[in-house]
Amino acid sequence: MVRLRNNYILPCLHGCLHPQVVSAGVGRPRVIVGTSGQYFILSSRLCCKACRKTWFADSPRWLEKLPKRFTNLLPAFLTYKKAICKSVMDELRRTGKSPTDMANQVNELMHLKYERAHLAYLHAIENVRDAEAGVYGQRTIGQFLRKENQPRAFGPYNNQSGWGGVSVSGFYLTDCLLEEFKRQEPAMSRLLQGTFGCVFRSDHTRKVARKVTLASGVMSSYAVMNENWLIVSWVMVQSEAERSLEPMYQGMAKRYSNAGVEKAGYHWMDRDCCAAFKIPDCILDEHLHWDAWKTTPSIVAGATSGRQLNTCASRSHYNNNIVVKLDLFHCLRRFSRECTSEHHPLFSTFCQLLSAAFSVVDQADLKRLQDAYRFCGIHPANPTKQHTREHCRIKIPHPTELLDRVEKVLNHFHLATDPNNVPLFKPSMLKTWRIQRVHILRGCLSDPELSEGIMYRYGGTLQLNHVPGEGAKVPIWIPVRGTSQQEGYHFHQAHWVTGTHVSPELFQAQGMTGVARWNYQRLVDLKQPGVILPAVFDPALMCELNAASMRVTGQEKYAAFLLSDRDTGERFGLQYSEPGCRPVPLDWDKHRSQKRDEPAALMPPPPLQTPAAPAEDKAPDVAPPFSWTLPSGVPYPGPAPSVRHPLSAGALPKQDMAPEEVQDPPAAIEISHALPLPPTSSPRSARTGPIKTGGRVLVLDHTRWTAPMKVAIDSLLQKHHGEKDLLKLVDQDYAAMVHQSATDPNSLLHPTTRLHISRYVKHLAKLLNTSSSLNTSQEKLLDTQQLWHSLTEGSETASVPVVTMEAAVVNPPTPALSTPLTQGSLEKIVEGILEKQQQQQQQQQQQHQPEQKRRQTKTCLACGQPKSRYETDGSSIHFFYQQGPVRYFYCSKKVHQSYAAEGLSDPKMPFEQFVNTDFFRRELEETKKRVEEKDTAQVLIAPLPKQNLVLKTVLKMFPQLSPLFLLLFLGMTMTMT
Repeated sequence: MVRLRNNYILPCLHGCLHPQVVSAGVGRPRVIVGTSGQYFILSSRLCCKACRKTWFADSPRWLEKLPKRFTNLLPAFLTYKKAICKSVMDELRRTGKSPTDMANQVNELMHLKYERAHLAYLHAIENVRDAEAGVYGQRTIGQFLRKENQPRAFGPYNNQSGWGGVSVSGFYLTDCLLEEFKRQEPAMSRLLQGTFGCVFRSDHTRKVARKVTLASGVMSSYAVMNENWLIVSWVMVQSEAERSLEPMYQGMAKRYSNAGVEKAGYHWMDRDCCAAFKIPDCILDEHLHWDAWKTTPSIVAGATSGRQLNTCASRSHYNNNIVVKLDLFHCLRRFSRECTSEHHPLFSTFCQLLSAAFSVVDQADLKRLQDAYRFCGIHPANPTKQHTREHCRIKIPHPTELLDRVEKVLNHFHLATDPNNVPLFKPSMLKTWRIQRVHILRGCLSDPELSEGIMYRYGGTLQLNHVPGEGAKVPIWIPVRGTSQQEGYHFHQAHWVTGTHVSPELFQAQGMTGVARWNYQRLVDLKQPGVILPAVFDPALMCELNAASMRVTGQEKYAAFLLSDRDTGERFGLQYSEPGCRPVPLDWDKHRSQKRDEPAALMPPPPLQTPAAPAEDKAPDVAPPFSWTLPSGVPYPGPAPSVRHPLSAGALPKQDMAPEEVQDPPAAIEISHALPLPPTSSPRSARTGPIKTGGRVLVLDHTRWTAPMKVAIDSLLQKHHGEKDLLKLVDQDYAAMVHQSATDPNSLLHPTTRLHISRYVKHLAKLLNTSSSLNTSQEKLLDTQQLWHSLTEGSETASVPVVTMEAAVVNPPTPALSTPLTQGSLEKIVEGILEKQQQQQQQQQQQHQPEQKRRQTKTCLACGQPKSRYETDGSSIHFFYQQGPVRYFYCSKKVHQSYAAEGLSDPKMPFEQFVNTDFFRRELEETKKRVEEKDTAQVLIAPLPKQNLVLKTVLKMFPQLSPLFLLLFLGMTMTMT
């Protein structure tokens, strides 16, 4: 350990006014558990001369009295008996693992080190015995000096006189994690209090709230996010009413006022966006008539008249002028919930058209994206949905246009059915439409009209498909509206709190740490120029580092890592005080008074938290696993009703259980002891997935199902037809059938999943859909296409060009009769060829105008190699010879093929040797004859301009034609003329 100069008066553990602390001898060793094993530290024994009392230097109570510059040198967090290395706590906070998983990981690492040491010990003994036996050439005399040949045992893992290994329990790591959170909590709270934003997005969720169990019931998590996806505030509420959020928004208003920052002007919510209104229930079979869906002027007047602003907490206690909007995602989800099933054949088409009705793509951005597609060589230039969402701005139109677009979609689908006459819409869809229609007419969904363009945040540019060049550069637009990013935050938040049921203290520690880490990671992802952030997340460490750097060097190391300089009194998570509800008790010191034996520390924690029983009902030497400490002066409210697991057998009263239910269920025993399923014989067509037999096995999708599998699943679908959770019941029954047939090696029932059963149901629906269910007729197909075009075209602000799709022709026209070749048709063909050639030449000249035209190397017709002497693979030799008007191209392979029968044997003869042979003279004479015949043909066709044009074109296209054929062709054309 690094040693500092001792110029500091050490304090006394017992609080003496004039301490005189000196060393009183060597202290005790303390074992420290780390990620790479265990090690020891030796602490001194200290004594105070004033009070004559002694203690050890590693006492946690005495270390708390020392300044930070001393305690920062310690490599571990010290507790009463044990110590945990800082590397373990850093790994626990970074990975987000549960304390139990981290304890198992550390124990496994330490046991691995012990087993490897035991193996090394046995190998050393074998080495000594081999040396004594003369295996290495010379025998040693060690065996004659030993009294016994039996080696000493290595000893067990926890032998204190031997290896001395220790074990870490999940309870111990939980206590250490809570202690570390108490140290980090002030910095985390100040970091969250220093977060601001111009746009708010808020939403409730119960995904993470189900993991904390309280006597008051299940809570809800409520978070407010800004335009940069940073969490401005996070609280846990027991009621989802607006009254429960008033203290939170009051604290946010105080935060903005103290900092002098302009308050946010826009707020997207999942509900309560406007004043309350009432929609009456629908009459029976009213949804079957389209008149009930239409929007009349009286409906418009009733929705837009009167008070429209709501009295939500953000408007009444934060900003009176804030504009509250309804999130589009929640609106679309309310429509989709009123469909009969997600597996309905028309469900995906309805969702696609409904989403297109609510959004209009900006035309300029779409054209820029299409140009980038063409620049990258992607044809046709039809941008994908993902690229359109990332690189094009989308606007929700004004209420009048939006109402007309949505009504078109509902008119198209309000009576749609599948092959079994199952309608797409539930009867309650009409009331949902009437409710959402009010929000549309009041402008709760339409984008606000702004000149600054706050609805999108510019995220830089991207090279499409990693193609270099300015043409492939497209912008990235990050939407600000809506709460879609909140759903991703909810997914991560549910993973921060590990386990299924945790104590309130552990929930607060893990949840608050996750929120602070989320905000820090979003700051890193912004990549602001000139902003330097640390590569690690430790708010307390960074705060102390900046303070020490300011004192020593006069400037902060990380100036961008700022914390709030004043406490606004806001509380987050379970510490939030909700009006009208009892506060959640958080006893951070209860773990200090607990006395757990080592066997008890190895047992898993109880799944649920129950209130502490009176002291007289407990044994005096046993502490309860969970307890609540009430402040002094507050009377005990009495025992709360016990909370038990809903699936536990003890939660059911004995009088409510039937006699046969008390007996052992044989089916459950049979399933729990089922043999593992064998792997499939076709791994390339199988997919891996979890299965109820335990482990991961190969499962088959519906395209690879065997005949017995299809028969079994078809029978189960018929059995549970019309029941709720059809796929879940079929999956459970089929899994039981697979378990029962697992012992049969000839069974053809292979495992599958509910996802593949769902795809099989959709596949069956497509096979049955041959008439009016999906309306694949030409008339209905054209109607659907026209609806899609009307949603993507004709907007006042932006439009998406869509090519009109005509219905497929059933009876194609008969092919036209072939016409005889005439002089006029021949001239038209030649003129068309010449025009195409001229157009191609002009395009090439425009593209390569600044560059010199590259010479094209022709290939030899005999060997297929380039005629250039520098671009050959060595299979033949080429040479160009010219004498007067005669031009001769020499190819060694061609000459060898022509004169091999006459004695020419070398296929790679150089031209210098070929000149001295008789074959060269023969080749030269044949070349002269061809030149003379070509000149004669040019003289004959010179007086005829039209025929000259035709023959020149034919010569360009077919240069290998003989002059005799050209003369015959010329005579035929003259006769026709």
